[in-house]
Amino acid sequence: MEKKLIDFIKKEFLTDPDFEITIDTKLISSGLVDSFSLVALQRFIEKEFGKVIPAPRITAEHFDTVRQIMKLIDQFQ
Repeated sequence: MEKKLIDFIKKEFLTDPDFEITIDTKLISSGLVDSFSLVALQRFIEKEFGKVIPAPRITAEHFDTVRQIMKLIDQFQ
């Protein structure tokens, strides 16, 4: 799951494909990913992992790192 999320974020949102993202890289609070991209990330999670994340949970707080995203996904088993 971690690799798929990182690969998607790098491909869809970053202008520098060589930029390294780790599980704890700040995505939103650092400006790497903007808040408008959360919808695309939500759709990717639904399609790739079959998890529907309720709209109120799609926040910078829950989506700021890959670790936080994976934790949120795990809540919707």
